[in-house]
Amino acid sequence: ILNRRRLRKIRFSSLDFIYELNKRRMSKINFRRWIILILRTLAVIFLVLAFARPTIQSNASFFMPGEAPKHVVICLDASYSMGAEHEEGTAFTIARDLARQVVGECRQIDLVNVVVFSDRSDVLFEAGTRNKQIARSALDELVVTAEGTSISGAVETAVGLLGESEVATSEIYVISDFREDADSVGAFELPENTQLIFLPMDRGNIDNVSIDRVFTPRKLIRPGEVIRIGVAMTNHSRARAVDFPLELSVDGKRLAEKIVKLSPASSVTETFVISIADWGSHRCRVTKNRDRLPIDDDRYFVIEVSRRIPVTIIRGRKYATEGGSDPSAAYFYVEKALNPRGTQGGEFSVSVIDQNALTAANLPGNGVVVWTDPREMDSRRLDLLKRHVYGGGAMMVFVGSDRNGLWQDEGFRRLLGVARLNAREKSGGVRLGSFAGSHPIFEIFDEEELELLSQSRVTRYAAGSGVSPDSILAYFDGGAPAVWESRHGRGRVLVMAASPDMAGGNLPLSPMFLPFVHTSVSYLATAGHTDPRRENLVGDDLYFDLTPKWAALSTQLRVRTETGASDTRAPAIDTAPVLFESGQGEIKAMVTRPRHVGFYTLKVDTTRIAQACVNVDTKESNLNAREFDHSDLGPARVVEVTGNLAEDLRRERLGREVFAAFLLLALSALVAESILGRKA
Repeated sequence: ILNRRRLRKIRFSSLDFIYELNKRRMSKINFRRWIILILRTLAVIFLVLAFARPTIQSNASFFMPGEAPKHVVICLDASYSMGAEHEEGTAFTIARDLARQVVGECRQIDLVNVVVFSDRSDVLFEAGTRNKQIARSALDELVVTAEGTSISGAVETAVGLLGESEVATSEIYVISDFREDADSVGAFELPENTQLIFLPMDRGNIDNVSIDRVFTPRKLIRPGEVIRIGVAMTNHSRARAVDFPLELSVDGKRLAEKIVKLSPASSVTETFVISIADWGSHRCRVTKNRDRLPIDDDRYFVIEVSRRIPVTIIRGRKYATEGGSDPSAAYFYVEKALNPRGTQGGEFSVSVIDQNALTAANLPGNGVVVWTDPREMDSRRLDLLKRHVYGGGAMMVFVGSDRNGLWQDEGFRRLLGVARLNAREKSGGVRLGSFAGSHPIFEIFDEEELELLSQSRVTRYAAGSGVSPDSILAYFDGGAPAVWESRHGRGRVLVMAASPDMAGGNLPLSPMFLPFVHTSVSYLATAGHTDPRRENLVGDDLYFDLTPKWAALSTQLRVRTETGASDTRAPAIDTAPVLFESGQGEIKAMVTRPRHVGFYTLKVDTTRIAQACVNVDTKESNLNAREFDHSDLGPARVVEVTGNLAEDLRRERLGREVFAAFLLLALSALVAESILGRKA
């Protein structure tokens, strides 16, 4: 280059004009060449960017993904609403397939964990796994439960797993139906470099009708007695009215049926009137036609029919009883009300003793103590009655009208739930009124029958003060409590502030006296037992009371779970209960957080000790989809699965890809370069 031959330019006058023209033309050609160079350069740059797959919200690391591992936690909803049926299977099976696809999108270096949740959360791998096949196999073994949903609990469990992990980058996927009545999905506190992604597997509304509650009488039921069973139902559809058959069966036999009509978004309580002839414990079920969520189409309950109720009448005042019962005595009218024929085959098995002859053997284990005109007694016998009540026993006390030393005993007054007792007497008498009509001892009476009871006159009574207003069931005319209930432990005491004899008024002669005593004793006979209106729900601990006889056989106790005599959809399950002693010294058998609906029978070998039932809590039977308020989601993002999960997930993780735009720009640059090149 240094020694190259240098040419000397000689200008000719005849070429001056051509030289100027060529100079101007070459400046245009050079400008076009610069544009072509820029277009070719841009085309190359656009192609490089397109192959880098950039996103509109990504950071630099997403332009060229590295090999840094991630901790992926999949939270899979297994609550009962996921049992809703679709053409492709249940919502849970569809969600489980989505979870498998999420596992498939993970790399070999990623750490995978699964949290299966309902209203509680279970972790499948404490330390996670990098073996995707193991994760898929664990997902395949999962089944839907009968429990509710706690999305916040699942996310908290996942965050706890990430806090123990050594992997810096993490993702949490929540796969659920996100129904309207599920718990809050509000803002969560997430670790740094963590993404929370919601995957709604089904966004459509599903019509559903649920059986919410069954209401049974709160008193002991006798063979052949006519009882009313209430059934509460809800139509969760916002637009469609429904009508369907509703059946009630006892021990697998249908006893009653009716057609129910429900307007959109409405509830109703239907009543069945039935009677059960045989005494014992009966398995009952209310069922409707199957819809897309079968689990809330049944409601289980148990009805106890008592053959005979043992009653011990304690006579307080001393009576001359030579030659038979004393018609002037208070206990006489109570005894005749409970056993009018004086036979052993009635509804009540009655025995009468003097209060000073009371022993532990006289107290009925599953019956009722009726104490008339209580008088002073030694502290040992009074403590015996207290222990009987606190241990789950029941007692009805006719306080009487004569002041005596027992009224001054603080322990006696505490047992009756009263601060002070004062004797009152009115020659014209006072009447009963202001009845608590919803209480079991009065609810079976209509207004005319209660009016008939209120026509009785009580001339001598005990005015009690300091009685809790919530416990008063009836008043006398002057405002003094006439009937009230005092609860102690699992036992209860029903107090009548008068004496059932002719010296205190004409109450024993009222035609309502006998049914009043019957309903009171029948109600008290349920003391120590679970209130039939209190349902055992899935996820709540289930308790059985044990007598010392069965507690001694603790190693042989089993609890059998089954759905019913005519229902074979779920197999029976045998488990061992947990035994413990309560604060009152009672031995109980407990089933910890039962997960299945149906009947639970406590037994030893083939001997049935007790039985109960467990139902689903229908708070999530509303299958309308939740409307997400993105302003309240915080760091969470919602991914609507459109069919290609891999593309949907990548778009949400990295942002919306714009490589197609760069390819179009590169193509445009090449086309423009080609056109300009031809002109050149």
